[in-house]
Amino acid sequence: MDFATLLAQLTNPGEEGPGEGIYDDLSASYTEATSTRDAKIGDQDAIIASLQAELTAAKLINYELMVAAPVASTDDSGNDGESNESDDDIGDDDDFFEKEND
Repeated sequence: MDFATLLAQLTNPGEEGPGEGIYDDLSASYTEATSTRDAKIGDQDAIIASLQAELTAAKLINYELMVAAPVASTDDSGNDGESNESDDDIGDDDDFFEKEND
């Protein structure tokens, strides 16, 4: 019998009272339920430990990639390696307004 049924028999024994050995049956059922629970918890703990190990390995790989990533070089003008147009190519404000009026 399961724990709930045995507990119901103990709570509502009827006119005859609780059956002989009800306490032993109740104890055995409870022990079985807790051992099943403990086994499930152990399985979940093992899964958690393996996932934590996998996460730690992924963090290590990520760190190694960040350390190995090339650093953008800067040239003397303060640019970060990008080629910008010189001021001569841009033009002045008069050229802008002349094109707008055309």
